[in-house]
Amino acid sequence: MADFYVRTARTMQDVLTHRGSVKAMSAGHGDKKDAKRIMALVVNTLSYRAALQHILKQVDLVKKEPKWFGSASPLNRTQGALPQPAPSMSDCVMLVMLHDLLFTSRGIQAAKAWPPRERMEKYKSQLHAELVRLQIRQGKKSVEELRSGAAERRVAARIPRWCRINTLQVTEQDALQQLQAAGFTRTESNTLEHVNAFCPSLHVAHVWAFHPRSTSKLMSLPLYKTGGLILQDLASCFPAAVLAPPDRDYAQIHALDATSAPGNKTSHLSALMQGQGTLVALERAPQRFKTLTQMLDKAGALATQHGNVYPQNTDFLTLDPQDESYAAIRYMLLDPSCSGSGIVNRLDYLTSHDDEQDNLEQVVPDAESSSVAEQTRLASLASLQQRMIRHAMTFPHLERFTYSTCSIHPEENEHVVMQVLASEEAQQGAWTLAPRAEVLPTWPERGQPEACGGDESVAQCLVRCTPGGTSECSASAVHRMASNGFFVCCFVRRTASRPAKRARHH
Repeated sequence: MADFYVRTARTMQDVLTHRGSVKAMSAGHGDKKDAKRIMALVVNTLSYRAALQHILKQVDLVKKEPKWFGSASPLNRTQGALPQPAPSMSDCVMLVMLHDLLFTSRGIQAAKAWPPRERMEKYKSQLHAELVRLQIRQGKKSVEELRSGAAERRVAARIPRWCRINTLQVTEQDALQQLQAAGFTRTESNTLEHVNAFCPSLHVAHVWAFHPRSTSKLMSLPLYKTGGLILQDLASCFPAAVLAPPDRDYAQIHALDATSAPGNKTSHLSALMQGQGTLVALERAPQRFKTLTQMLDKAGALATQHGNVYPQNTDFLTLDPQDESYAAIRYMLLDPSCSGSGIVNRLDYLTSHDDEQDNLEQVVPDAESSSVAEQTRLASLASLQQRMIRHAMTFPHLERFTYSTCSIHPEENEHVVMQVLASEEAQQGAWTLAPRAEVLPTWPERGQPEACGGDESVAQCLVRCTPGGTSECSASAVHRMASNGFFVCCFVRRTASRPAKRARHH
C-alpha cells in the first residue's frame, strides 16, 4: 500500500503540473482496478486541498520531519525536473496520506513500519486539532463542508445526465422502447423532478436529458453496453449538429475530425452521415488514440465494422493540405486543447465512467496560480488554437468547419475568432462565419458583443453555453437547457451570396 500512495501522489503531481487530466494520469500509474482507486483518492484529496495545505502549514511537518517531508526526502529522488512553482513528490505524498488520516475511517492504508506513515501519525492529535480549529474558524457545521467547489456542485446539480441515441446502432424508436421498458418515463417538461424522467433536447435531434441520479441505471442497460446509448453532454453534441453535411449523397462526402479522442463528436458526425462517405479521425497521443479506437469500435463507427471512420494516430498540424489523402476533405470538426474552464464540478465529474470532454489541456487548476500565470496560459492556448484554425483554412476543398472549446474565456473563444478572421489564411481562402440561421438558430445564448469588438452581427454567429444554464434555469431543478460551459462557431467559404464578417481589431 505504500506504493499505492506513491503512485497516487505522482498522479496528483502530474495533474497539478498540467501533464494531463486526472483520468489519463491515473490510467498511467496503475491497472484498471488500481486506476479507479488512484483517481478517487486524487479527486478527494484535491477537493480538500486548501484545508489540507492549511493544516500541514500549521503543524509544519516539513520542519519537524525534514528527512521524509523536506526537499531532500528520498521521495523526491525520482521526480525529475518540475516546472516552477510545482509541488514536490513529498508534498503530494503528505497530502494524500493526510486525506486518509483525517477524512476516512480506515486511516492511512500502508504498513505501519513505512517511515512516511510512521512520521505523520506521530502528529495525529495535532493534525486533528488543527482540522477542528479550521472547521470552527470557518463556521462549518461539518468537516465535509471544508470541501472546495460547493458553488460548482450546485451549478452541476442543474445539469441533466445527457445521452445521445447512437443511430449507427439503434433507431430512436427502438431506443425509446427499451428505455420505457426499463422504467423510464418521457416528459415534455423543462425540468426533471423524478429520477426516472427524461425529455428530449429542444435543439439537437436524438439527444435526451435524464436525471443525474439515473446515471448508474442507464449504464447498466444493454442499450448502453452495446453502444446504442452514448453519455455525451448536450453542448458537446453542438459541433457535429452544426457541421452536419446537407441531406444529399453522403457516400460522396469526405470529412475529418482534427482532434478526435475520445471519439463522441466523431461518432456523432458519423451517425449524421449515416455511416457513409469517409470520416478521418485524428489523434496524436498514443494512449488517447487507443481510447478513440475503443470508443469508435463500441459505437459501430469504424470502417472495419461497415462504418465510415478511419482513425489515424497523427498530429493534425503535421498534415499537408495538398496531400491527395486529405485534399478532398470538405467538412471538418476542430476542437483543440483548451482550458476546460466551462466544465463545472470537474473533480467529481471525472469519476464518472464516460469521457465526454474531448481535449482538456488542464483539468485541475492550481489554486495558488497568479492571474499573470493564468493569462500566460490562456495566451499560449489561444496561440495554438489560432494556429490550428489557420491550418484548417489552407485545405483546398474544405467548405465548412466548426471550431469549439469547453471554455468560457473570451481569450479562447471570441478573441480567437476575431484574430483568425483577420488572418492572411482567412483572406486568401475567402473564409467567413456561417450566419446564425446555420448555427443552432433557436439556441438563445450567443457570443459576447464586447469580446467581438462591439460587433453584434459577429456575436450572433457564435454560440455560447453558460455552465449550468442561464437565468431561465431554475436554481435547484435539473433543467433541459442546462449543460457544461461551451463555445462553438462555424467557418464557411465566402461566396457571392455570402458576405464577409469583418473582424475589428481590438
